[in-house]
Amino acid sequence: MKAHTSLLLLFSFAACDKPGGGMDFRHKKPEGGKPVATWSNDAITDTELKVRFAEMTPYARARYQTAEQRREYVDGVSRFELLAQEALKRGLANDPDVVETAKKVMVQRLLAQELDSKAFTVSEEKVRDYYEKHKSDFVKPAMTRLAHVFFKKENQAKAEATLAEALKLGPLDYAGFAKLARERSEEPRTQPIEGDLRFLSDEELAAQFGPELALAQRELTQVGMVLPRLVETAGGYHVLRLQGRQLPLDVKLDAAKTQIQLTLLNDAKQEHYRQFLETLKKQSNYKVDDAALAAFEVDVKAPSVAPTGPQPTFIPPPEPKKVDQ
Repeated sequence: MKAHTSLLLLFSFAACDKPGGGMDFRHKKPEGGKPVATWSNDAITDTELKVRFAEMTPYARARYQTAEQRREYVDGVSRFELLAQEALKRGLANDPDVVETAKKVMVQRLLAQELDSKAFTVSEEKVRDYYEKHKSDFVKPAMTRLAHVFFKKENQAKAEATLAEALKLGPLDYAGFAKLARERSEEPRTQPIEGDLRFLSDEELAAQFGPELALAQRELTQVGMVLPRLVETAGGYHVLRLQGRQLPLDVKLDAAKTQIQLTLLNDAKQEHYRQFLETLKKQSNYKVDDAALAAFEVDVKAPSVAPTGPQPTFIPPPEPKKVDQ
């Protein structure tokens, strides 16, 4: 498998009559050394083997301790080079699949040069600024997720009957409580979502549904528990169930620094990528005829036809540029 992959990559750099010039397909090896295998105008030397084995892990080298094992390795390298030479003789260097693979590999190498080898840096000031602008991602209060069935003041009897039914449900019967909320709740904000209050801090819970709920939720000791009493607020009565809890989060700047640096480095690479693409477009006078594209129709019902060649590679656009609020 490794030899097959190497063969594909070797053949991929073939554009003899295209911009960029022809590629050198000769067997690359260190100068000097004693040949251990030879064929027409080429050889494998002991110097080359020394380099190849040095680049292996000790575990891999252990497989070549005998002369016979080393012979198998040399035969494998030779087979690859002989097959490569024969492929070139047959003109496969310009095969459409090979050329398309070449373009993919070259684009990968190009992007590696532009993005991976550049010295992108992030200053301490930028890290601190990011932390302050996104502090809510690192510092959060404890959050509680409740579900409720709400009844107006005049429907206390319905609320008590619903509470009795809810208390009979098992802790894992989310669907049963959701059904009660969906069919009986008189709260227009939460009835359509089956009584789910989502995750809220005590402050948010008090502001949106009343301080009585924020206080009462402390009596719920385990997920799935229904509070064994109605909670009365200014608007009416609530049957409460605990859906989940989140612990408070308090990540200091020093602890968040590495994560923030990685985020900002990725942002810097994305921005460089966007600018690099824009430069290439300007240099190439890239234009799109929007009217022609608007007039072009894609028939989704037409049958597929056999491809006449490899499909062109599609590269998605860079990630959208982030805008700090």
